[in-house]
Amino acid sequence: MIWTDPFVLTVALTGVIFVLAAEWMERRPPKTINHLYGYRTPASMASQERWDFAQKASAIRMRFWGWVMVALGGLVAVTNSVFGTMHAGISIPLSLGVVITCCVLLLTGTESDLKKHFGPLTRS
Repeated sequence: MIWTDPFVLTVALTGVIFVLAAEWMERRPPKTINHLYGYRTPASMASQERWDFAQKASAIRMRFWGWVMVALGGLVAVTNSVFGTMHAGISIPLSLGVVITCCVLLLTGTESDLKKHFGPLTRS
């Protein structure tokens, strides 16, 4: 079955989780800086203004990368139905690479947004 391919399951389900988490973050962003919930990096936690901005910026990026993963999972599912499923030795590392890459792009993009909007974080 094409939907049981490790790549499709890992990437598409992670994408769905990203999209749902982004929706949640937009509807119920954390109001105050905390260490439990929200986009938490030193740059985002430096001030309340940065925190509020980072929650919105990260939710937008999370939704985008979530849909990218859903689309990739769907594309691979269709490809698998035509050409057959990938070997697990290829599918699993490739899927983990895609998920990690999307996470890194989410983080670096949001940090870049913070830096552009507020300037570099200065340590005292």
